[in-house]
Parts: sequence; structure tokens; C-alpha cells
Amino acid sequence: MTETTDPKLLWFSFLKIFTRALVQINLYKPDHPQVKLALEEGQALLAQISGALGGAEFSITIDKDELLVNGVPLVAADKLPNSLKNLYSKFRLQTITFLPGATGDDLLALCQVQAFKGEAKDFLKERGVERITLNESVYAKVDAGQTPGASVAAPAAGASAGDGNDAAVSAQRAPAEKVTDLITGQGLETALSTVVGRATLDAAEQRRIVEMLTAKFKEEMVAEVKRALVEVHREKKKVENDMVRAESVMTSMADGVVVVDKDGKIIMMNPHAEAMSGRPLAELSGKKIVDLSQIENQVVSLAKEIKPENKADISTEVLKTGPAGLAETVKKATTIIQNEDGKIVGSVSIPTDAAKLKQVEKLQQDFIATMTHELRSPLTSIKAALEIMSRDFAKGDSSRGILNTAIRNTERLNSIITDILDFSKLQSGKLIFHQESCDAGEVAKEGVEAMKAWASSKGVNLSVSAGLGVQRIYADKRRTIQVLINLISNAIKFTPQGGSIEVSADAGRDALDGFSFFSVKDTGCGMKKEDQGKIFEKFVQVASGEKVGGTGLGLAITKAMVVMQGGRISVESEPGRGSTFRVSMPVYKGQGEQPVFEPSPEELQEAKPWWKKLLGL
Repeated sequence: MTETTDPKLLWFSFLKIFTRALVQINLYKPDHPQVKLALEEGQALLAQISGALGGAEFSITIDKDELLVNGVPLVAADKLPNSLKNLYSKFRLQTITFLPGATGDDLLALCQVQAFKGEAKDFLKERGVERITLNESVYAKVDAGQTPGASVAAPAAGASAGDGNDAAVSAQRAPAEKVTDLITGQGLETALSTVVGRATLDAAEQRRIVEMLTAKFKEEMVAEVKRALVEVHREKKKVENDMVRAESVMTSMADGVVVVDKDGKIIMMNPHAEAMSGRPLAELSGKKIVDLSQIENQVVSLAKEIKPENKADISTEVLKTGPAGLAETVKKATTIIQNEDGKIVGSVSIPTDAAKLKQVEKLQQDFIATMTHELRSPLTSIKAALEIMSRDFAKGDSSRGILNTAIRNTERLNSIITDILDFSKLQSGKLIFHQESCDAGEVAKEGVEAMKAWASSKGVNLSVSAGLGVQRIYADKRRTIQVLINLISNAIKFTPQGGSIEVSADAGRDALDGFSFFSVKDTGCGMKKEDQGKIFEKFVQVASGEKVGGTGLGLAITKAMVVMQGGRISVESEPGRGSTFRVSMPVYKGQGEQPVFEPSPEELQEAKPWWKKLLGL
């Protein structure tokens, strides 16, 4: 589980895990692996949230139409899963509070309370849960001038007219001119009870009359409000249509979408926005949107007031960041179209200099891709012809040595073309990863098998091992094998004859949680410490100050493939003592599964059991 310091992202993650646990506890026993995993992740998230809040308590409230976390509106209530809403409604809950130190067992008890017939608080108390507290919704009407908790009782039928303690009876026997004094300052329901008490002493009759009058009043009030709101609804619809029209024009002008919080910090980005910024969401999350202009030649326009406001007029001022020249070019390249009422209905844009530059870059990428593909076909034919010719010569024949040299050069050229193709795909964002559960030991063995022949031809001993307790990884198997091949190929280049290369898969020496590790250790020439930070850059080759043949793209591509799968890569080396490259890949924990939601009645009727679809089985 990737840690984050953004509170709202932590809150959203906990709500997702908690909802999943609520559903799974109805499907499985508490010791089922899916339930245990959800509870463990929930406990870890609560610990992170407590740390982010400085040890304060964490409360989730559903009030009216909103879900609030520690009093901060987070999401509309109608967007919540039914399992979470049902928990609140069944036990009339308003707030669930998690105190610091809440455990997975506490969460389990909270999930199991769904099936309890009594009060939720009693269930948690029986289970000894002290770090989770529940607050029930309380709805009470207190009339003006009435003490909270006090009630106005109608006189009982047959009550004595002389009972001086009965206010209603006294009101009935009071002179007519005193009624106004009695109801002055009372609420509507209390005033009606007072007036009706003068008409009859029958308590049941009094209640019926009050209910009839109240219903009539509500009916008349609703009718009047509806008549008054007709014009308001009409104006509201007009404003909404104007907003939708303007938003449609703006959204049609761009593919990227960035979501920010009330402080302008980035919460979400779609792939188009990530491609434009040049950095993934994981790197930009929590940073202010205006900082995007510092990444490359970009312009950011942002409303000065971005908080939701319905009580006062907001500022129309717009903040702009980025090179002044480019900002002016973008502004002059777009024209707004308005209707006769002055409403925005469209726009006219022409490509800016920056847009044209992007087009040129795309043409360059397309040319590289086409050229490398065209080179690969004849190169393959040439290599095959050379290999056939080489088999016709005797071992000692000098011509065979020349042919073998030519074959090695065709292999080297093919490797260069492959690097250029992969790098082109990385730059254009077309390198796609299909991550799934993989056996780390099997990945390491396949990578070694692919490079054994080359290692043997150079007289280098290549071995592989898999340690105990290595967990399955969440990765694209083919691309991860390619990562190891690139690292082994690099090791073979810089390891002299008689040297050795050890490839291993292990659980890791350090305490990093959620990763399995691959290591490629060689006895080559090594490199200086100041050069180790450069080797993952494009077109750079460094080994004890010496350069060898190649494009210098192999390690840059390798690092990109590792990072894009959520992993990390590092190197340890000393001149003359070889190098050790270490790659960490995320452990498989059910990533990529469909979100857990409650099944619909239609799903229950399908041939395939709904719980299998629910869990992606």
C-alpha cells in the first residue's frame, strides 16, 4: 500500500477499504484472507490518518446530504455505497468516531454489528471495543419559550374543571379575551393545542383536531411555496444552462482533466493531464496546480477564488503563471463566441507556436518509429543469411571468423534499434503495461535463460537463485523480464572473461513493506560514486571512466519500466569491485480487482454466482 500525506486521499482510501470490509464480512468468515487483508489495510490507514491529524480522533459523519470527515465536507451522501449508508440508517447513526490506536479487531466488530438486532453501542460494548464510538441522530422540536425536554399535554377526558394544575383546562375556563395572552410567544403546535383545548376536553378529539389543522396548514404552505418557487426554478434553470454551456465549450477545448482541492492542491489527474505535465500523479499529488508551470514551457490559468461559495460574490480575478510570451500567444490564439445575450456559446482557436512544436515532435517520433521498423526487416534477413553462410565454413577458416563478426554486429544493430523503439514509445506514452500476479523466481530464471548463451560466449559464469519467502509480484511479466535482461546485458558488457554474474530474487534485507526484490551482481570493473547518479540518464555510459559500444539508452529505459510499474531501482558499486543493481517490485495484493459494491437483484438472477463476479473470480 503506497503511503501518502494528503489527508483527503487517506480519507477516501479508508472509506473504500471500510466499505469493502462491510461487504466481505457478509460473504466470508472473519478469518478469510480477503477479510483479514481489508482489516489490516484499514488499521494501517487509521494509523496514517492519526499521524496526519497529530494524534487527534477521526470522525465520519453523515449529515443531511453530505458525508463529513472531522466536520469537513468530503462527498455527497447519494454517492456513497449502499452498505455504508445502510449501516448509518439501520442504527440511526450520525457520527462514527475512531480514536487513536483503533485495531483491526475493532474494525471487525464494527463490520459485524450489521447483523445485530439490538443497539449498536451495546454490541461494541460486549466486544470490548473502546476506540470506536457511535453517536446516534437525535431529532427534537423545541418551541420558542418552551424549556427543552418539556411537553405540553392535552387534558385527559373527564378531567376535573377545577384542577388548577392543568394549564389547558385553565385556558378553557379563562375568558375569551385572555386567549391571545396565552398563545403569545408560543410555537404553532403549542398554540393550536391551547386553542383546541378550549373547544373540547376529550384528549383524543383534541389530537385529531390538531393533526387535521396541522395537515391543512402544511398543505396550504406547500402550495404557496410551490407557487413562489416557480419563477425561482425558472431563473435557476437558466443559470444552470448558461453554466453547462460555458463548461461544455471549455471542456471541448482540452482532453486533460486535473482535480484540485480548495487550496489548489492536486488530487486527481487523468492520463492526458499526466502526459502534458510530464510527471505521474504520484509525483504531483499534494502540490499546487500553479507549480505545473515550472515543469516545462506551460501556462496555468486559475480562478483566484476556487472555494465553493453561496453567500457572497466571488472574485473574477484569474491567476496566471508561466512565460509571459507564451501566455500572450495562447490568449491571442483563442476567440470567445457569445450570443446576443452575452452568454458564452463557443470559441475559435488557432494552433500556437507551442502547439506546432508538439506537432513537430510527434512527426519526429512517428518518423523514428517508421524508420526503425523498416530497418529491422532487412536486418533480420541479413542476419539469417550470414548464419547460413557461417555454417558452410570449417571452424578454422578465417572467412567464418569474419562472418561471425558480421553476425555479432547485426545483433548489436538490432539491439540499438530495439532501444530506440522502446525509448520512442516511452516518450510518446504508448508503452503499455499489463500488470498481473507473477512468480518472482520464475521471472528471474527466464531472464537468465535468455542471456546464458551470450554469457557463455564471453566466458562469464551466469547463475540464478530464489530466496525463501519471496512473494508474488504485481507486474507486467514480459516487461519485467526485459528489465532483468537489460541489467544482465549491461553486466556482461562490463564483466571480463572468467568473471561471474549472480541474479537473485529475494524478500529484501530492509524493512520496506509491500515489495519483492531482484538483484543483478557482477564482478566487473565497477564505477565511481559520483558517476552512479548519471548512469540512468539518456545517452550516458560510465564504467571506471571508460565507455563501451551501445546507445546509452538501456538503463534509462530500464528505470522507466521499473518506475512505471510502481517499483524502484538502485545501484551499489566501487571501482574494481563490480556493481550490484537492485530492483524492487510491488507485491501482489489483489491489485487490479474490480471495486467492491453490493450486488443488484438483476445480478442475482444471472447464471454465474454474483459473489464470483463481485470478487472477480
